[in-house]
Amino acid sequence: MKILIATDKMDIGGAETHIFTLINELRKHYRITLISSGGVYFDVLKTSGIRCVIAPFDKRDLLSIRKSFKIMKCEMNRADIVHTHTRFTSFLAKKVRGKNSFPRIVTTAHLNFPLFPFGRLAFWGDGTLAVSEDIRDYLKKSYQIKKEDVILTKNALNLSEYRQSNLTKKLIIHTSRIDTGRAKCAFLLTDLATELLSRHKDWRIMIIGSGNRFEQLSKRAKEANDRLGFNGVILTGARSDIPPLLEYGSIFVGVSRSALEGMASGLPTVIAGDEGYGGIINNKNFDLLSYTNFCARGLPEATAEKLISDIECLISSAEKRTVLGLFVREKIRTSYDAKSMTNDAIACYKTVARRPSVCLAGYFGYMNLGDEETLRSAINVLKRYGISDITVLRAASASYKCTFPFIKEYNRTNANELIRAIECADILILCGGNLLQNETSMRSLIYYEEIIRIARTRGKRTYILASGFGEIHGAFAKRLLKRAISSADFCGCRTSYDLEIAKKINPSSAIMPDLCFLLSDVEAARVRKTSFVWVLSKNQSILPDVILKISKARNLTPIALNLFEQKDREAAAKARDAGIEVITPRSYEKALKIISNSAFSISERLHGAVFSILAHTPTYVTEDSEKNRALLLEISARKGNGDIVFPYTEKNVTAKKEIGASDSDFNYVIDSLRHDVLSALSEIFNY
Repeated sequence: MKILIATDKMDIGGAETHIFTLINELRKHYRITLISSGGVYFDVLKTSGIRCVIAPFDKRDLLSIRKSFKIMKCEMNRADIVHTHTRFTSFLAKKVRGKNSFPRIVTTAHLNFPLFPFGRLAFWGDGTLAVSEDIRDYLKKSYQIKKEDVILTKNALNLSEYRQSNLTKKLIIHTSRIDTGRAKCAFLLTDLATELLSRHKDWRIMIIGSGNRFEQLSKRAKEANDRLGFNGVILTGARSDIPPLLEYGSIFVGVSRSALEGMASGLPTVIAGDEGYGGIINNKNFDLLSYTNFCARGLPEATAEKLISDIECLISSAEKRTVLGLFVREKIRTSYDAKSMTNDAIACYKTVARRPSVCLAGYFGYMNLGDEETLRSAINVLKRYGISDITVLRAASASYKCTFPFIKEYNRTNANELIRAIECADILILCGGNLLQNETSMRSLIYYEEIIRIARTRGKRTYILASGFGEIHGAFAKRLLKRAISSADFCGCRTSYDLEIAKKINPSSAIMPDLCFLLSDVEAARVRKTSFVWVLSKNQSILPDVILKISKARNLTPIALNLFEQKDREAAAKARDAGIEVITPRSYEKALKIISNSAFSISERLHGAVFSILAHTPTYVTEDSEKNRALLLEISARKGNGDIVFPYTEKNVTAKKEIGASDSDFNYVIDSLRHDVLSALSEIFNY
């Protein structure tokens, strides 16, 4: 599962540290991407290997919002769950998703955000987490979210990072964002420093954090230090190495997650912040203060008098500091471990998660066995990944109906049905064949580029799987191809030749061989083989007379296979007129049986070669089309100890080039191809 974590900024602060810890735990289970406007923790996570994306979420001008929307849309197209941590990112995620219901959105509420002026715009996700009980109650009261629909989590910590302070350094520590609405305690500590430190000259106050009021705080600190005659107030600015700094402390003053960090380090803690004053934490008030996530919401206002009184109380008794430090550390150890917080998030993901619905588009319904088996492989793959809501766009042919149960069908040539099929799905998948090409006609390229455009305008993800591009002729056709590939969220290319084309247009392209390579293969039959197979094509680059000549030279009976009954009818008639047996297999299993009992095959169609490889039968492939030439190069690059695929010439066949091909050679190539197919599929469908 791919999780996109979105928040405004990742600088020092309780919510930011919560997200930092959560990401480090979630990365053990899922693939994580962080999107924010940067910050200290952003840089740390990026260095540690987390994929981090910059977006101007911290700015609210129109240009920045448009840029944020564009970046968010790009990242949401890669995600299965979007986990937002601010009102803005949650609102933006909802707007990006539009009327769709995928990807799912989870929101963590870190504060009691006021209803005015953004109350009606607030979106609390398909699933909601609250970091304290009073926030959960507030969501119910103010936003009418049912209490049972909000999962209560904790602002927990990775406790292994926090070691017990020895409480001997005589240092008072406060950490917070120095922003409007967050900096009251920092200013109180700075203002009372002159009075407090004049009496306790060996004590110091360290304030960790930065923000839009940091410059103002710096001036106050300088004034206090000038009055004291020494640096009693130390400002560190924003830091990400909080745990080792806390080891030097003796008293912690602050709120929320910062207070948790102080307690985790065994520091006696005074709860004081912009929302209220809780005083020294002890066994009598711990549960009361935990109700608001140690933010003191609803309690009396923090004042310098209250704060200096409690700090004096702790300074005066080393024994009291030790007892309280051990108490709070033990409480945090037993109740605030990061694993429990992560499990809360995972439980929320599982509650809201659902598999996406998929619309499959390709050359389906035209009695082409290769394309129909591609469809079967695609459906089996989707079901393997738990995706069962599948729609297929196919030709309305009364003689060739879908044989897959519980699969919805829509007419690919009916505009209304086509649009309805795309609108009902989360993902549009183009799979199999050279769909984006004008080697045969412009209609195919125009058609598939247009349905990609329709899907994208409706906010759907678009994947191109196991595709080739053939030869593109003309500037207009090249523009259409470029537009189609660049619009895709993923482009899986059948061969290195196709990948070379796609990579120039869409960096998210990767090798993904034909889906039919996922079909079962067989070992070569251990009997004397008296026939060979000729896979027909309407282009008929090989004439029946040549096949009969090869038959005589090799003393083998030719069998013509008609894989595309509708288009190869004329070629089949000519083969019959020449006295060659023609078989039209209606299933892959029947085709495989015929090919596996043959000494070799001559393939004018790409899937004739694919089926031959799966049948462990050497094959000669004609080079009259770009996709055949690309397959020859691809298989040659993957061969084991011997050749299994050869370019067709009459001389090559009569010279018995295929002699020496072994099962191990076929197994090596098939395993290599399947590995690439499954790797690419895992990249996009591993939910």
